[in-house]
Amino acid sequence: MAVSLVLTTSCHLFIPDSEPLTHQSSVASECRVVRHLLGETCVPVKPKRVVALDAIRILDPLLAIDIKPVGTAADDWRGKRYWGGLSRDEVQGIEVIGQTHQPSLEKLLMVKPDLILGLTDSAQYYQQLSAIAPTVLFDFDKEVKFSFKEHLRAIARIVGREANAEDAIARYQKRIETLKAQIGDRLEGKEVSVIYHSDGTFWIQNRYAVFFEILTDLGIRLKPILLEDSLNLIPAFSIEAIHRYDADILFICDDDGRPKSFFLKNPLLSSLKAAQNQQLYIVDGNIWRAHGPSVINKIVDDLFKYLLKTTQTL
Repeated sequence: MAVSLVLTTSCHLFIPDSEPLTHQSSVASECRVVRHLLGETCVPVKPKRVVALDAIRILDPLLAIDIKPVGTAADDWRGKRYWGGLSRDEVQGIEVIGQTHQPSLEKLLMVKPDLILGLTDSAQYYQQLSAIAPTVLFDFDKEVKFSFKEHLRAIARIVGREANAEDAIARYQKRIETLKAQIGDRLEGKEVSVIYHSDGTFWIQNRYAVFFEILTDLGIRLKPILLEDSLNLIPAFSIEAIHRYDADILFICDDDGRPKSFFLKNPLLSSLKAAQNQQLYIVDGNIWRAHGPSVINKIVDDLFKYLLKTTQTL
């Protein structure tokens, strides 16, 4: 009944095919009109009760600009809540309002949001969400995947935290420059490869995975096959083909928490150049699928640990 009441009493201007643009509203001083792919939304100038409809691409960036949402969508995976590399402490106190592709309108009403942010994956619920609170949905293909920095800035503009976003990016960039200085030219000519593993299956991420941006910022050379094979899809490959992804330095992003010794038991893995040279590293696949600075900093932690370890053996 509460949902029906909200739906029948709300009003929302729908403008299809509009270009993403934020501009100051001349109608109301307490909100700014944000034009986006699905319409036009009057966003509170200083939202206080934000809901994120995606833990990796919306919740993480919000936390990075010092906004702790009152609610978030979060999926279950292998019988556990999946936070995409965020720790329990980082999400403490945030109400789960359903799964990423199926938010609960009843739970949304209960947390009383004044702004809902998500991806166009939730477009089918857009009218219902907008009836509950001002809603802005980002198009992943057009607005998110190209750069975590630009996506962070886009979210910050909507919630009025531009300075926070620049601070977060500056802290990240400072760490990158520090690591670059410590590496020096000792990895010049070396190639890095990154593959993923879960339940016995290997695959590579598409070329818009955040680690591409991070390694590019570091000036690290990626194995060309990662760019050739991962244009749009996330192709899986058999272990018999793993030699194609071998490199001077190989990261295996594992979802199963397996130790390095588990992988080296397989002769196809132990015979790789990276393994022979002690430059095969196992990292957390949940963390290496990040798209926000909170978890991206954990990837940078891994790179400090393992790239500097590599330079010491050269």
